[in-house]
Amino acid sequence: MLSKSRGARNLLARIRTVMARFGLSSKRFHRLLKDYQALTRELGCVPTFPITAVVLKRHPRIIRDLHDQGVEFAVHGYVHIDYGVIPEAEQSTHYQNAVDIFQACRVPFTGFRAPFLRVNDRTFPALSRVGFPYDSSLAVHWDVIEKSQYTEEAWGEYLRVLEFYQSQPAEARPVLPGFFNGSVEIPISMPDDEITVERLGITEPEEIAKIWEAIVRKTYASGEMFTIQLHPERIAECGLALSRAVGLAKTYNPPVWIATLREIAEWWQERAGFSFDISPQDDGKYLIKAECSPRATVLVKNGKTGVPADAWYEGYKIVTEREFALESPRRPVIGVNEDSSAEALSFLRNEGYIVEKNNRPSDYTLYLDNLKDFTRDDERGLVDRIDESDATLVRYWRWPDRARSAASVTGDIDSITISDFVLRIIETSRENRRQRKLSRDS
Repeated sequence: MLSKSRGARNLLARIRTVMARFGLSSKRFHRLLKDYQALTRELGCVPTFPITAVVLKRHPRIIRDLHDQGVEFAVHGYVHIDYGVIPEAEQSTHYQNAVDIFQACRVPFTGFRAPFLRVNDRTFPALSRVGFPYDSSLAVHWDVIEKSQYTEEAWGEYLRVLEFYQSQPAEARPVLPGFFNGSVEIPISMPDDEITVERLGITEPEEIAKIWEAIVRKTYASGEMFTIQLHPERIAECGLALSRAVGLAKTYNPPVWIATLREIAEWWQERAGFSFDISPQDDGKYLIKAECSPRATVLVKNGKTGVPADAWYEGYKIVTEREFALESPRRPVIGVNEDSSAEALSFLRNEGYIVEKNNRPSDYTLYLDNLKDFTRDDERGLVDRIDESDATLVRYWRWPDRARSAASVTGDIDSITISDFVLRIIETSRENRRQRKLSRDS
């Protein structure tokens, strides 16, 4: 797997880097983890560290101490293998083995991230069966890298890893959490620390900082999220980038919600239970009743309310009351044709809109009648179409407490010592042989 993701030449470079960053004992890496924790504490945020279960089993004290100090952990597989090629039953066994180790080591876990960010259509049922509340393995890449600044070889390595991660362009669809088999899927943003340092060969911390700041600006402008990936072993090279990205996020108003992966998943589940009750009145108004928690951000666009409403962002206003009158010539919700696809309805509701199916376009301030063949690649265009309309609409915003966008700090741990790295290669090889044998026997 290392050779496939890096190529033979980069694999040798990676081995040399491992020798420099990891020690025979856990002291060197433990110091890096403490540096990471100290930086995030200074920045006022909490990192989420997905860790491979067998590594946790070899170093439970270090991880337990960090958890006791407030650091959040997630499962990074049982061993560090490509789950994208493993059958569902085998994946379930691996995930249950990982859960058993976390419980035996008395380290709570909050969710899952696949090694190599590699999953398949059998991963989500397996995760759901074991009971993971979220997965953060979906890679998306932002258009913040200028090709002309890098060598052809470096650019080729960049494209190689994006393909290996099955990364999707962020411009294709909104970068937001979503639901799959009952779990929340939280996307992870590229380029991360490994891409910038190892693939593109960036050695100037200032240059990495500019790349991550550009992602913060893009996610803020679109109201989306930036899941930062910074492995602990690269805290020295990328600590400045993390500081600058979080620092920039904290300058915005409306704010950026900086949260752990657990908090984001819990919020998305909470938000999914929100609803509106809308009743027409005799005076050209609609009575709106918002059934939601106090943290919900209720937005109104292109309509007058009977209660105070604060200007928010791009023409939207925030209504803090949970019951209010809204002036509107027609129902201030989105009407859709009866043949609209389930994917379209799910997406619109995930965006916080009220959606009603019927064939009476005149009932609605906004009616969408071409969603029969809607796919995920149509999401960005649909968002733009709604934003550009002059329809009177009420909705729940994506994030809590008036936040415009969201960010999370994460860093995978798949080795703590040189021995861990060597054992990882052995474990991967052993598991690959076992999978081939199972495939032949079946």
